[in-house]
Amino acid sequence: MTEPHADASTTPGTECDLSVVVAAYNESAVIAGNLHRIVEQLRTRPSVRWELLCVNDGSTDDTGRLMDAFAVDEPRARVLHHRRNFGQGRALRTAFDACRGAMIVTLDADLSYGPDYIYRLTDALAEQTVEIALASPYTRGGTVRNVPMYRHVLSRVGNWYLARMSRYPISTSTCVVRAYRREVLDAVTLTSDGMELQLEVLMKSAMMGFRVCEVPAHLEWANQKVAEADFRRVSKMRILRTIRLYLLMGWLSRPAFLFMVLSLLMILPGLSTAVAVGVRVIQAMKAHGQKGFFDSLSLGLRDVWTQYPHSIVIFGAMLMVGIQIFAFSMLLMQNKSYFEELYQLQQTVYRLHRRGRQDDPRD
Repeated sequence: MTEPHADASTTPGTECDLSVVVAAYNESAVIAGNLHRIVEQLRTRPSVRWELLCVNDGSTDDTGRLMDAFAVDEPRARVLHHRRNFGQGRALRTAFDACRGAMIVTLDADLSYGPDYIYRLTDALAEQTVEIALASPYTRGGTVRNVPMYRHVLSRVGNWYLARMSRYPISTSTCVVRAYRREVLDAVTLTSDGMELQLEVLMKSAMMGFRVCEVPAHLEWANQKVAEADFRRVSKMRILRTIRLYLLMGWLSRPAFLFMVLSLLMILPGLSTAVAVGVRVIQAMKAHGQKGFFDSLSLGLRDVWTQYPHSIVIFGAMLMVGIQIFAFSMLLMQNKSYFEELYQLQQTVYRLHRRGRQDDPRD
C-alpha cells in the first residue's frame, strides 16, 4: 500500500488511507486480544492513516462491552452496535457506510487468517492495479490447517463450483478477508444480510467491470472454533442452507449456463440420430430407385420408420426439446445482459446524483 501521509493521526470527519472492518457476534473469548493484534499490525506502517471499525452484531455475550472498552484506549477505533443479530452481511454493510478510508479491508473477528493480511492485501491492490484483493487459501501457495474435513470439503467444492459460474478466474469466492478500493463499494448497491454478501459483491463488481486478484493465504482455525464446528454438533439444516446458497449464487451469476449444457446434451444425440436416419433413408431410396424421387422418399421414410420407430420418436423429441431449451437459454443471456446494462446505468445515475448533492451549497 502506498504511504502518502507522514501524519498517522485521523480525526472524525476526515478522510484516511485505510479503514479496517471487524464484524463480530458472540466473540467475547477472543475479541479483545484480536483487536490489539490488529492495531499492532496497523502501527507497523506509521505513515498510513487508518481507522478501525468494530461492529457488534447484536451479541448476547460481552463482545459489545469489550469493543467499547477497547475503543476508549484507541481513539482511531469506532464501535457500531446492532440492537440484535442481523447477520454478517448487514454488519459489514453498516461498517461500509461509516468507512472513511480510500481502501477498506474486512477481517474475520477470530483472525483465522491473521492480521498480517491487512497490508498484504492493500499492497496487492497497488501492485496489481486491481480494485479487489481476496485472501485465498485455495489458490497456488495457499494452505489450510486445522479445519474440520466436512467444512473443508464443502468449502472447496462450493468455491470450485462458484469459480466455474463466475466471470472471475478465482479459487475462493466466499472468504470475508478482502481489500477493496473505495470506488468499488461506492459503485455497487449491496442488499445481502448474510454470508452471501461476499458473493453479491463479486457478482455486482463483475457487472461494473472491476478487476480482482487473489493473495495466497494460510487459513488456520483455533481449537475452540474446531470444537464448536464439530459435525455432530452442527445443525444439518445449516449445512443444507450453505449448499443451497452456493447453488443459488452460482445460478444468479450465470443463469443460462445449466440450460445451455442441458440443451446441448439433448441436441447432440438428437442430431446424430437425425444424421443416421437420413443416411438410412437415402439407402432405402436407392432400393426404390425405379420410382420417382418423391415416391422413393416416401417409401424410404416408411421403411426406416418401420425399422426404427422408437429411436426416431425418442431422439426426435430430444432434438426438438433441446432446441427449445437452447432458445430459452439465449433469452436468459439476453435478459441478463439488459439487466447488467440497466444496473450500470442506475449506479451511474446514483453516483452523479450523490455527487451533486454533496456539491450543492444548500445541503
